[in-house]
Amino acid sequence: MKTEKLIFVLVFLLSFTKFSYGQLSVLRDNGTGNPIMNNPYREVKGSPYVADFKEGKIYLSTGQTVEGLQIAINGYENTLEYKLEGNLYSYAPEKLNGFSWIGETGESVEFTSRYTIPTLGKKRFLQVLETGKYTLLIYRYKIMTDDVAATYGAQAAKVFQDQEDLFIVKDDQVFLFKNKTKEMESIFGDEMSKVNSLQKSQKLNLKNTEDVRVLVRALNR
Repeated sequence: MKTEKLIFVLVFLLSFTKFSYGQLSVLRDNGTGNPIMNNPYREVKGSPYVADFKEGKIYLSTGQTVEGLQIAINGYENTLEYKLEGNLYSYAPEKLNGFSWIGETGESVEFTSRYTIPTLGKKRFLQVLETGKYTLLIYRYKIMTDDVAATYGAQAAKVFQDQEDLFIVKDDQVFLFKNKTKEMESIFGDEMSKVNSLQKSQKLNLKNTEDVRVLVRALNR
């Protein structure tokens, strides 16, 4: 019995090792990203990260997937950072198709870098909230501002501040979502009457991300 258990443990460890080396090989074959040697924001209050590091998958531009990495979005640099062998590396949106992790309730939280956003003319990592005829995306990022809480007369201090924008994709065209009639008409066109009806019947506040999500989900049915 002990021999059987030992064999099982050895097989498990060997398969785990092969998996780890396999993942590492895929990363190295495709480029591990840019190494991060130091933190340039030690004097800035808050964090440049949109969320803490967590285990996830990254989808390489080659179509390959690497699992089991600790990843986090640097919302100020607009990069995906990951930990490997005690070191920190980063990928720009152009180097990946996207990434994902498991959310608090067990759902897969998906991010894409497929789209160029109109406000910047650049690709960014965007969380996918809804898909269908209308795809709803949220862009969470950080800006650096003066710390208004700093003591008067003290040396100027900086702080990271959270920002977010919503985008809707229709027929592969990306629109910045704004709760204004003109902008909404350019997105929804002939379905604007349906939008108004849903907004009224469900008492939706389209300044609220979750309510916009409810609207898009209803339009996609």
